[in-house]
Amino acid sequence: MKKIVKWASIVIGGLIVLAFLAGMALYSIGMKKLTQTYPNIQVEAIKLPTNPDAIANGRHIAVVWECTKCHGEDLSGKLITDDPILGTIPSSNLTAGEGGIAGIYTDIDWVGAIRHGVKPDGRVEVIMYNYSTMSDQDLGDLIAYLKQVPPVDSNHPAMSLGPILPIAPALGLLTPAAELIDHDAPRPVDTVQGATIEYGKYLSVLCTECHGNQPTGLATKVANWKQEEFIRAFQTGVLPNGKQLSPAMKNFGEMNDAELTALWLYLQSLQAKSQ
Repeated sequence: MKKIVKWASIVIGGLIVLAFLAGMALYSIGMKKLTQTYPNIQVEAIKLPTNPDAIANGRHIAVVWECTKCHGEDLSGKLITDDPILGTIPSSNLTAGEGGIAGIYTDIDWVGAIRHGVKPDGRVEVIMYNYSTMSDQDLGDLIAYLKQVPPVDSNHPAMSLGPILPIAPALGLLTPAAELIDHDAPRPVDTVQGATIEYGKYLSVLCTECHGNQPTGLATKVANWKQEEFIRAFQTGVLPNGKQLSPAMKNFGEMNDAELTALWLYLQSLQAKSQ
C-alpha cells in the first residue's frame, strides 16, 4: 500500500510540474502575441466625409459593428474586467474628453486602430474585433462620427494582464486582431447598400465573432424562418418560437429592414448551397 501511495505521489507531482512548465511556456507565447508590434504596416489614408447623413451613418455603424458594446453608449470606455486572475482591462475612451484618444489621434491613427488593429506606435490592440473587411465608405463615416462625439472625461486604470489571460492567445483564443489580418491585402471594395445577397455577405462578418468565419450553422438555424420573422426577431428581441434573443445580439436590433433583409438573403443562399 505504501508503495502505491509513493508512486501515486510521484506521478501526481510529475503531472503538476509538467502542467506548470506547460503553463509557463504558453504564458510566454501568449505574452509575445499580446505585446507584438507592427511598425512597418502601411496604413492607407481614406477620405472622411463631413455631411450630416454620413455622420448619422457613422453613429449607426458604431452600434451595429459593436463599438458601443465595448466602449459604452457614450464611447467613453469602460472597465471590461478587473480581476486578479484575468487582470485589469479597460476599453479606450474614444472621445476627446480627459483620458480620451480622439483629441490626439490623427485620421491615419484611426484607420490603423480600426482596420489594422494597431496603436499609433505599432503595438497591437489587445482587445479588438477584426474590422479589416469594413469598406472605406463605412470606415470613413465611422471615423467622421467618432471625431465629433461629445467629449466625456474618464479615469480608467491602466491595463495589466493577469496570469491566465496571456495563455488564451497561445491556445488560439482571444488572438489579437492584428495577428489575424492580412495587412497587405487589397482594400475592401465599397459594397452598395441594399437588400441584396452581396450586401448581406458584407454584413455577415458581424456574425463571425460568435458563429465562425463561415456562418453556415447560423444559416441552418434560420433556414425555416420567413423573411418577416427574421426581421422581427432582431428588431423585437423575440424569436419566432417566443424565446428571447440573446442579449449578445442586441446590436442587430439597430439594423434597418434593408440590412436585415440582405443578411437573411445571404444566409438563405448559404443554406441553398449546402443542400
